[in-house]
This record gives sequence, C-alpha cells and structure tokens, in this order.
Amino acid sequence: MRLFLRIGCGVLLCVILCAAEPATHTVAKGETLYSIARQHQVSVADLLRSNPGLRPEKLASGKVLQLPHPAAPASPPPSESTPASGKPDWVRVKKGDTLARISKQQGIAVEDLRRWNRIRGDQLRVGELLRVRPPKPSSSPAQTNAQKKEPTPRPSSPSPPKAPALSFVGPARSQIDAPKGRLREWEYIVVHHSGTPGGNAKIFDYYHRQTRGMENGLAYHFVIGNGSDSGDGQIEVGPRWTAQKQGGHLASESLNEISIGICLVGDFSTHRLGSRQTAALIELVQYLRGMMPEAKLKFRLHREINTKPTECPGKLFPSQAIHEILDAS
Repeated sequence: MRLFLRIGCGVLLCVILCAAEPATHTVAKGETLYSIARQHQVSVADLLRSNPGLRPEKLASGKVLQLPHPAAPASPPPSESTPASGKPDWVRVKKGDTLARISKQQGIAVEDLRRWNRIRGDQLRVGELLRVRPPKPSSSPAQTNAQKKEPTPRPSSPSPPKAPALSFVGPARSQIDAPKGRLREWEYIVVHHSGTPGGNAKIFDYYHRQTRGMENGLAYHFVIGNGSDSGDGQIEVGPRWTAQKQGGHLASESLNEISIGICLVGDFSTHRLGSRQTAALIELVQYLRGMMPEAKLKFRLHREINTKPTECPGKLFPSQAIHEILDAS
C-alpha cells in the first residue's frame, strides 16, 4: 500500500508500507519437514500443528506450508525477559552460536553452561533455549522451616518449561516428571500401534491383565490416543512409568528391562497416522530424552527391535519420516 503526503511546495513524499511477509513456506525439491523446521527455527511438532492432516512422508515439492505464527505460539514459551538484575536467565540459540561464544557474551564459564543445561558436548540446536544463570534452588519442607526467620526472596521469573512449547506433554507433565531422581537406566524408546481402531490406557490395562494374564497390567509406559476413547494426541501415563517398572511390550525380557514403550492407538496397517498423534509422539520422545540426556535414548519401531517378526507399528506407519526427525534431534 502506498501513502502519499504533501510537503511544502507540492513536493510529494511516498512512503511504502509493506505488509508483513506471509507466514508460509513453499516446499522445494529435496526438502524435508525437519530441514524446513530448522530453516525457520521452529519445531517439527509446531509445523504439524499448523498444518492439520499433513503427512511427513508425503511432502510434495511445491506444497505450501503454514508456518507457526511467531507472535502467537501454541502455549507460552520459556521467558527470555530480562529480570531486575539486568541479565537474562535464558537466551535463545541463534544460527552460528557456540557455547564458547555465548560464554564470552554472558561472562560465564563454558562448564557452567554445560552443567546448568545438562549438555555433555558442544552441540547446540538453533532455536532452543539455553540457561545462562544458575537455576533457582527449590525449597523442600525442611528448607522452608529453616528459613522462617528470613523470608525467601521472590524469584525474578518463574522457572520456564522446556522449549519448544509442550502442547501435548504439558497436561501429563506432572505424571511424566514424577519419577525424576529414580529413573531406570533406559536405553531405548520403542513405538507400537494398538492394532485396534480405538482404545485407551484403561482399556488396554484391563485386556493385558484379564486376557494376557500380565500381573503388572498395561504393557506400555505411555499411550497416545487417536480421539476414540481418549483425546486425539492425548498422552496417558501408565503405572509402569510412574513406578519405573520394566515394560511388557517386547518379546525379550532383557530388552523390556531397558526399553520405554509408547503405544499409539490405531491400526496403521489399514490407516494413516494422524498429525496430532505424530506431533504428540515427537514431543514426548524429545521430552523423555531431555529428562535423560546422558542416556542418549535410541528410538526404534517395534519391528526394528523385537526378537520375533512383527509388522508393528503397521506397514503404513511413516517410519522413514519419523526416524529422520527423531534421529536428527
């Protein structure tokens, strides 16, 4: 749009007001959902949420994708505001940033950055948030009693959640976090499908107890619904996770000891995986890896790790696309 203003003796000043660039991306040949997410510094889960029905394995050249709106994320991101001290608690990693560079900019040691962010090496991901101030100590009941005479200073900002926004993990986060401090030495995250059109954790628990005679009930640690008997993309936390018990989802007992089981409700031998379940799976796997960064949890399909032949999680499951996203993250 052009706005013309008359100034002095008939001189016209033309001010060009440019509309904001549309928040879209046209897929080029060879691009993947992961590479597009990296390019625009957004998460794959957010891309999937912004494009309902999008199938990562069918990403055609020329397709126009809606990008997540930067001004209105699905849920509030971690705070990057500057507290009263004048120094931010968190910074967002930009292209070209390194631990050494951020260390110099913030005037803190690289080892402190590694310790506060549970980083073992030097690799950073563009768009992630990095803690650049010591975490606020949490108060236990004993600490609270000991500090009654001296009021506890109010933190400058609330402790932020993990980035990106936890749209699917968020509602179940307290249950997922419950076993922190007593986690087993997990090595794998294994995804299954239920092989049924519907179901939820309660239904599968009853079946595993009554029909399969499993003493500990639900064989999986997590169930992700498809909208039939629980929400589409809803993450249900099983008792095996909260109690940190071995799974019952693999044919090998030794693998069950070290493998976290996630069941996606649905039969992906006859139907395609939905976008909300896809986003929830990616978000959950990434969150679990964040809880145990030192474990470097490996992602596997049931058929890739089981000691007996199986098609699970179904021949239509987008294995290549999901692997590309989760193996690169």
